[in-house]
Amino acid sequence: MQMDNFTSTSLLPQLSTCDSKMKKAIVTLKKLSLKNKRGEEATSMGHSFWQKAKNIRVKNSNITNIGGDLNQTNNYYGFDVTSFEGKKITPDMIASATPAVPIVFKGRGELVEQGVTVLCQQGPRFLAILGAGGMGKTSLALHIMNSALVKKKFAGRFYFIPCELFKDADSLIQGLIHVMKLTLHENQSKNEVLFDHLQAAHDDLLIIFDNFETPWNHSGSKMGVKYLIEKIAQYNVVSLIVTMRGSGGPSDIPWKKLGGKSGIPTLSPDAAKEAFKAFASDNLQNMGNYESEIDSLMNQLEYVPLAIRLSAQHVKRVSMKVLMRMWKTHKTSMLNEDGRELDRLTSVSFSIDLSIEVFRIRGNALRLLSAIAFLPDGVPMWSEHLGDIFMDKKEWDLEVSTLLDSSLIYDQYEGIKMLAPVREHIDLNHRIGQDDIDQLEKFYAQFLQNLSNNDMEAQPILKLHINNIEKIFKTQISGGHSKTSHISAVKIIIRFERFVSVSIGLMDLILQKDENIKEEDEVDLKLLRASALRWMGRFEDAEDEVMSVKECLNEEENISKSEADILGRCFDTLQNIYYVQDQYEKAINMNLQAEKYFKQSENQWAQANSMSQLGNIYYMQDRYKEASEMFSEAQQLFQQIGNELGVAECLQRLGDIYRMQNKYDVAIEMLSNAQKQFGSSGNQLRAAECLWSLGELYRKQEKYDEATEMILKAQKQFEEIGYKGVAWCLWTLGNIYRAQGQYAEAVDMFSKAQMQFQMIGRIVDAAWCYENLGNTHRHQGQYGKAEKVCTEALELLKGFPGEKYRIGWTLLEFGHLFFDMKDFVEARRKYEEARDTFDSHGQLEKEVDKCSEALAELNEAEATASISK
Repeated sequence: MQMDNFTSTSLLPQLSTCDSKMKKAIVTLKKLSLKNKRGEEATSMGHSFWQKAKNIRVKNSNITNIGGDLNQTNNYYGFDVTSFEGKKITPDMIASATPAVPIVFKGRGELVEQGVTVLCQQGPRFLAILGAGGMGKTSLALHIMNSALVKKKFAGRFYFIPCELFKDADSLIQGLIHVMKLTLHENQSKNEVLFDHLQAAHDDLLIIFDNFETPWNHSGSKMGVKYLIEKIAQYNVVSLIVTMRGSGGPSDIPWKKLGGKSGIPTLSPDAAKEAFKAFASDNLQNMGNYESEIDSLMNQLEYVPLAIRLSAQHVKRVSMKVLMRMWKTHKTSMLNEDGRELDRLTSVSFSIDLSIEVFRIRGNALRLLSAIAFLPDGVPMWSEHLGDIFMDKKEWDLEVSTLLDSSLIYDQYEGIKMLAPVREHIDLNHRIGQDDIDQLEKFYAQFLQNLSNNDMEAQPILKLHINNIEKIFKTQISGGHSKTSHISAVKIIIRFERFVSVSIGLMDLILQKDENIKEEDEVDLKLLRASALRWMGRFEDAEDEVMSVKECLNEEENISKSEADILGRCFDTLQNIYYVQDQYEKAINMNLQAEKYFKQSENQWAQANSMSQLGNIYYMQDRYKEASEMFSEAQQLFQQIGNELGVAECLQRLGDIYRMQNKYDVAIEMLSNAQKQFGSSGNQLRAAECLWSLGELYRKQEKYDEATEMILKAQKQFEEIGYKGVAWCLWTLGNIYRAQGQYAEAVDMFSKAQMQFQMIGRIVDAAWCYENLGNTHRHQGQYGKAEKVCTEALELLKGFPGEKYRIGWTLLEFGHLFFDMKDFVEARRKYEEARDTFDSHGQLEKEVDKCSEALAELNEAEATASISK
């Protein structure tokens, strides 16, 4: 008999009778179904029948199915849990969705300890493990659950709920009844079964809601889920762990959050490398050969656990070199697990897209997400800048809040940023629009114009944005979309030595792409580029760049002032190139040429600067008299034109001369005054140089605490600006340690200084470090090591015959070494060589006297040795 859609009112009396009989039949079936060996579990077919039939309403209803499909597979405990796809969730499916405790688990020991402490304490025990997708939240929860203390406390009463299977409170309750193996009796609701069980429980139990963002953010289910978890939390025996994407725990429960404000952090570099190697296992042969490649890849993945695991699988088939190339080309599309359906655990891209979907990132929120992905530095000081970046929308607080809640971005020092895997995926799949790039360019062009003229104030601010500026301007120049003057931007950025590589990159692109560049702008950029290349130690490239400008000019007497000024700048730049390579005679020649052309151009500042530069060359040659004269003349000219910075630089150099002449009081006064002037004007480099000179003064006076304080301050400032003066600070610290008999520390400092000098092409200074190492080894009685490094020093100095001071001191140290070794013949030879070298300089009388004293002491030693024989 066909009963579908049967609603005839003429049969209502019969149906009423049928309804009564049906209810009796259901009761009978229910009793039969409950009869098993324990008296508490239903058979699959019988329980399914009454479960599906008990809610049938015959009156005023469409009758479609009375007994249900007797051939279907039903869940064991007497009801159906339906997944998002409409599939019935069974205990086996829940078990399959529950992961094992991961074997590879690195760098999370401290977080595990914190979690265990929370669960084992008295009072509320509610633990929230929050953060972005792929951070290892589930792994952390499993390891906490698996700890010995937690196992002892809960004695097997763990209930793991993989929440990605459940969409609302009702399905969560059904899932809990499943994993707790509870029985649903007649006239009992699922809520009653669950909460009666929790009420009756006497022993502590632990419920883990994993991936809780799924039901929490499902449309229309939040309130029901909120009420459910709050009710569960009211039972004293219940402890909770919740893992979810986002930065805030669900509901108003007083969660103890692991990690920082944005959730659990990425791995440390060391832990990331350990994890990668563990995942790669035996597939990565000769691991030591790939250390730098692994470090680089981990850094580019920003130490995200899922990205590390998925990248390591490729080592089964390809080398590290190929893997690096794959990441560079394919980015997150390569971070998938082979042979498995893509999901949150097997694909970084899937995990990111899931967050976008779960948190409903749309409209302006997605637009902002795309902009943040485009910006390597994110948006520093976002509450201050976002309204100025996007002219069509001033308020972005709601969108930022949504993105932070999703953990697709995180906040750091009042800025908003994005982890590398997320950034690469968003940039590829939700690319920023050209209009927004144009607005970013205009914002940063104005940002640079607004920077303080005080470099010490401006640099920390610029540092937060420099990678954004580089990417935006390069994108606009390359694409021909420039809306502002990038030449003006470069001239601002090049003020800061720390960002010299950014300046060079932008200048290269402008010179290559801008076909309409003005001639004077091209000359400016080429000479600025040459100075930047010289700063980076690329001396040949720097010289070539200068010559490309110089060769286009006529060096005759009748040139214009502007041409003379350009020629003066060319020779001045060449002088600086030779100066830093210790080629002082060439530098002097270039300096004199520069000064001649600056006089023709009537550029007084450049003339004064040339005098000061010539003084620097004389100072490095230990020609202190000539140096002092040049600095004094330059100082007067700087004063005439009102250039306070130039006056301070001359004061600094005069102080250095007095320092070298052991006139400590006047040197300290001059250098202190200069340091204050540089500090007030924001010239961090010169201020740091003054601090180093003061440290050297205190060292010579054996005031080692004051010396160390000054040198460490100088070192910090040099590091902040990215200057090579750090090597000199290491050298001075080595001397301080040696003077106090701390030889191991001294050797460490001299060795580090030597390597830094060698890397930046300061060969003479590297040789000087070898001389100091020789002295230190000699004082330790390590004569073999001392002889080796002194020989190395002299070998390096062969290419710099004008370095009389350092060559003389190295020979003198060699003499001391042979004296201590009782090789008096060789000692005499070295002392005499040192004396002759100092004497040939003409202004090193004190050093000549030291050699004479050493020879006199040697004569006494030889006489004593002769008598004893």
